[in-house]
Amino acid sequence: MKRCGILEIFCVLLPFLLLGQASGQQKTLPGPPRPRLLVVSPCGGRAGSSVEVTLNGQNLDDPQELLFSHPGIKAEAVPPPASPKKGKPAPKPQARFRVTIGRDVPFGLHDVRVVNRWGISNPRAFVVGDLPEISEKEPNNDVTQAQRVPLNITVNGVISSPTDVDYFVFTGKKGQRVILSCLASSIDSRLRAALELYDSAGHELAANHHYQDLDALLDYTLENDGDFYIRMHGFTYALGGAEEFYRLTISTGPWIDAVYPPMVRAGQRTHLTIFGRNLPGGKRDPSAISDECVLEKIEVDWKPGAGQLAYYGRVAPRMSALDGFEYRLHSAAGTSNPYLLTYAQAPVVLDNEHNSKMETAQEITLPCEIAGHIDRKHDRDWYCFTARKGDAYGIELFADRLGVPADMYLTMVRGQTKQTLRELDDDLDSLSPQQFFTRTLDPPHYHFVAPADDKYDLLVACRDADSQAGPRRVYRLRITPEEPDFRLIVMPPATNSPDACTLLPGGRSYYSVFVWRLDGWNGEITLSAEDLPAGVTAAPQVIGPGQKQGVFVVSAAPDARLWTGSIKVQGTAFIQGRKIVHDARPATITWPVTQQNIPTISRIDHDLVLAVRERAPFSLTVEMTDTVAVQGGQVTIPIKLFRQDPATKMPTTVSIAPAGPVLTPRRNAQPQTVPPGKDTANIVFTVNPSALPGDYTLVVVGQTQVPYVVDPKTKQKTNVFLSQPSNPIRLSVLPKQWATVTLTPASLMLKPGTETKATVKVAAYHDLVKHLHCQFILPPKTVGIHVDEVVFEPGERHAKLVFHTDPGVKPGKISDGILRVGGKVNGKTPIAQDIKFNLTVAK
Repeated sequence: MKRCGILEIFCVLLPFLLLGQASGQQKTLPGPPRPRLLVVSPCGGRAGSSVEVTLNGQNLDDPQELLFSHPGIKAEAVPPPASPKKGKPAPKPQARFRVTIGRDVPFGLHDVRVVNRWGISNPRAFVVGDLPEISEKEPNNDVTQAQRVPLNITVNGVISSPTDVDYFVFTGKKGQRVILSCLASSIDSRLRAALELYDSAGHELAANHHYQDLDALLDYTLENDGDFYIRMHGFTYALGGAEEFYRLTISTGPWIDAVYPPMVRAGQRTHLTIFGRNLPGGKRDPSAISDECVLEKIEVDWKPGAGQLAYYGRVAPRMSALDGFEYRLHSAAGTSNPYLLTYAQAPVVLDNEHNSKMETAQEITLPCEIAGHIDRKHDRDWYCFTARKGDAYGIELFADRLGVPADMYLTMVRGQTKQTLRELDDDLDSLSPQQFFTRTLDPPHYHFVAPADDKYDLLVACRDADSQAGPRRVYRLRITPEEPDFRLIVMPPATNSPDACTLLPGGRSYYSVFVWRLDGWNGEITLSAEDLPAGVTAAPQVIGPGQKQGVFVVSAAPDARLWTGSIKVQGTAFIQGRKIVHDARPATITWPVTQQNIPTISRIDHDLVLAVRERAPFSLTVEMTDTVAVQGGQVTIPIKLFRQDPATKMPTTVSIAPAGPVLTPRRNAQPQTVPPGKDTANIVFTVNPSALPGDYTLVVVGQTQVPYVVDPKTKQKTNVFLSQPSNPIRLSVLPKQWATVTLTPASLMLKPGTETKATVKVAAYHDLVKHLHCQFILPPKTVGIHVDEVVFEPGERHAKLVFHTDPGVKPGKISDGILRVGGKVNGKTPIAQDIKFNLTVAK
C-alpha cells in the first residue's frame, strides 16, 4: 500500500471534519472582528499586466488597501457598482481591486493581505506567471460546453460544487508535448485536484490526481492534429465552493521534475542533471519514468550564491528549517516551475549506483554529503566509512523535507560484527502538535558516536520502493561533524485559525515563536524586534534552553498612531563562543479547524505583519517582571487589571499562554477570574521538575467581554470577546543542585605559624554561571586562621586556597566549616553551592 504524504493525509480527513460548517467560524476568534481573507479571485496574474480581483472572506468591510509581499505588486480599489433602482434591496458589494503587476516581479507565489479598520488579514497566495491568463467561464460542465482555450495559457477557475466538472478544449498539433499543471494546495486552495485528457473521440489519453501534495500534473505527446479535451474536477467529489479554486496552465513550456544533486555548495560551480518535460535541448531518457511518462534529461553547470531561503514556491512546515534557493528553466514557450535546491555543508558525493548490497557498499570519506536517488524498483543504497572510537558525526537524511514524494529510512551497521546499531524511520516529533505541525516522513537526526575503531555500513532505503522509485525520488544524506545552530518560526498566536496580530494602543499583543534546534543545540535564544513603528516597543525576551516554543510580546503606548506594515523578529544566541543571529521566518495557518486536537495546515509567509488600531479597553500588568524558582518549586504571579474603558464591567479570565516544558504537566496554572469591582489576582503554578535551568519568558493573557461597535452605521454596541496579554515575565529556573564542589585535600591539616594550600574544583551541571567566586566560612569563635581571597579566572572551574595560621593557635579539630562557591545566573540571579569541611590544627 502506498504511504501518503502528511499534507495529503490531512486534506483527506479535513473535508469530513469540516463538513457542514462555514469556513472559519467567527466564534473561534476572540476579540473585535478580524479581517480574514479566504479567497482572492483570480488568485494571480501575468507579470507586466493588471487584473481585477474579487475578495471573499470574513469581516472585509470597507477595505482600505491590499498589502502585497512584493513592492512591485500594487492595487487600487474599484468603486462599487451603481445603486439599484429605488425600492430594490442593494446587495452587499464584494470588495474589488485592480492589481498591477510589475514586469520585474519574480514568477511564483507572493502574499496578499487585506487592510481595513479592524486590522490586517492573514495572507493568501497571489501567483505571478509569465503566460496570458483568463478566467473559467460557466457553463462548461460537459464536452459540448467545453470552454475553448489556446495553448500556453493559464486558466483561473473554481470547482463550485461537489459534482462540478470543468471542461476545456484546445487545438494541438502532432508531436507537441502538452503539459497540464493544476495548482491547488500549493496556492492555498482546498481543492484535491484531478485532471483527465481526452481526444476528440472520447478516448482517455492521460490522467493524474496526486503529483505533489494535492496538485495535479499530466503531460501527453499529441499523436495527431486536432482538438483535445481537458476534464477538471475534485478527486473525491466531496466538496465544492469558492475555496476550491485552481490555476490550470496548459503549456508547451518546460517543467522540472527533479534536479540531481538536490544540494550544492554555495559559491562553487556544480554539474546538475535535470529531469523534466519540454526541457530546452532535452532528450528523452528511457530509464527516467515518472507516472508512466518518459522524462527528458539535460545537464548544466551552475554556480549558486549564498543565502538562507529564496524560494517562490510553497514552503510547508516540515521544510521551514531549510536554507536554499529556486532553480528554473526558460524557453520560448515559457518559464518552468521552481525547483528547490538546498545548500550542502560538506563536499558532495554522488551515488555510484552499484551499491545495492552491503558487500558492494560505496566507500565514502567523511565529512561529506551524499546525493542519491531511488531510481528503480527495490533500489537500496549502501555506503561505508571508517571511523575511530569516539568520532562523532551528525547524520541526517532529507527527502520528504525537500518536497520529494518518498518515505525514507536509515540503518547503521557495525562492519566487523554486523551488529545493527540504529534503525531510524519517520520523525514523529513536531514543533507544535497543532499550530505548526512539522512531522515528516524523513528519519530524525542521528547523533552517531563510533563505539570502536571499525568500518561502518549505512543503508538508505525507501518504503515501497517498487511504487515510489523513479527520477523524482532523490535524497540528500549529510554525514558531518555537528554544527549546532537554530532557526526560528514566528506566527500569530491563534492555534486553529488564520490570523494576523492587531495591537491596540495602551495594550499588547504577542506572537508564537517556534525553534528548530539543529544538531542537538539546546541553548538560550534572545528575541528582539526591528522596524517597529513609533509608539510600539518590544523588550528583549528569551526562549529558554531546550524549549521548542516561546512567546514574543509587543506593546503600544496609549498615544500610538494607526499603522499597518511589516516588522522583523530576530533571535540571537551564543554557540561555541560565536554570536549567531537569525531572522525569524514568518508563518500562518492556512485554513481554520474547529477541533482542538486536529493539526492545522500552515505555511511559511514572506512577511511578518502588524496592525495598530484603536485604544485597548483594558490591559494587564505584572509588576513582578523577573522571578526565580528552583526545579519543582512554586511560582506566584500577581496580576493587576486596568479597565481603561469604564464600560468594561464583565468578569475577566486570566491564564498563562503556552510556555512549553516549564510548567508541570497536568498541574498547569489554573485560569483565575477577576470579578467586576476587583482588579487583582494571583496565578500559582509549579515549575516542571525536569525543566532545564535557564531563563523563560511567560505571558499572562486576560479575556473578557467588552461592548464594541461592530457596525458603524448602526452604532449599536455588541459584547465581543477581547484578549490582551500582559507584559513579559522572565522566569529564571534554578537547578536543585547546579554543581559538585570538591576540596583537595578533603581533610586539611594546619600548623601554627604556617601557610597551607588547597584546591577547590567545581564541576557544573549547567553552564549558568560565567564568573565564579568562593567564600570560606569558619565556625563562630574561630580565631587565628585566615584565608586569602579566592579568585576564579574567567571560564575557569578551579582555584587555589591559601590558609594562614597564627603562631599561637590552639591545636585541635575545627568542625562544620563551609566552603561556598557561587555566582550569578546570567549575571543577575545569585546561586550558590555549599560543602562542609573539617580542619585540624596540629601541635
